Amino acid sequence: MLFVETLAQSHALRAAEAAASQPMAEFDRYIVKHVGDDLSLDDLAQAVGVSKFALTRLFHKRYGVAPMRWMWSFRAHLAKDVIGMGLDLPLMDVLTLCGFNSPQHFSRFFRKTFRQAPSQLMKELHATIHVERDVQKARQELYERFESIVTESLQRYIASYQMPLDSSGIEVMQPSHV
Repeated sequence: MLFVETLAQSHALRAAEAAASQPMAEFDRYIVKHVGDDLSLDDLAQAVGVSKFALTRLFHKRYGVAPMRWMWSFRAHLAKDVIGMGLDLPLMDVLTLCGFNSPQHFSRFFRKTFRQAPSQLMKELHATIHVERDVQKARQELYERFESIVTESLQRYIASYQMPLDSSGIEVMQPSHV
């Protein structure tokens, strides 16, 4: 009888995990398409078809942070990826592409996340990258491929949240993402 109960619990757990992953997959698709938009928690919840409270619970369970906090952090990581492409884009273009609505908010959040100003990162990259290329062509490719760049950045960012399991199989929080 114990085996049957364990098997039933296992199936129920897998069904619950599958049900929880559906809104998160919708969230990922939505973010890729709308990362540059001015989004609220209500917008995100409506886009994935759950209440804002359910979305918050899912995020706290999966990432240990609230959805909006996670999104702003992802946007900062995306901005770092775009800056890292070395295209010398004006910071206003970078922050707009990545969904920040003011230079002050962008700079403050970027500095808090990476302990470095975005302008400083750009200066360091400019000093180390000496590749001859058609910058205009590279910028055009960025705009054309922006959705795939966001997808790649999102995958790296989500992977950085993979939580190790303790000996009983329970996820252990990693406080690396602020």
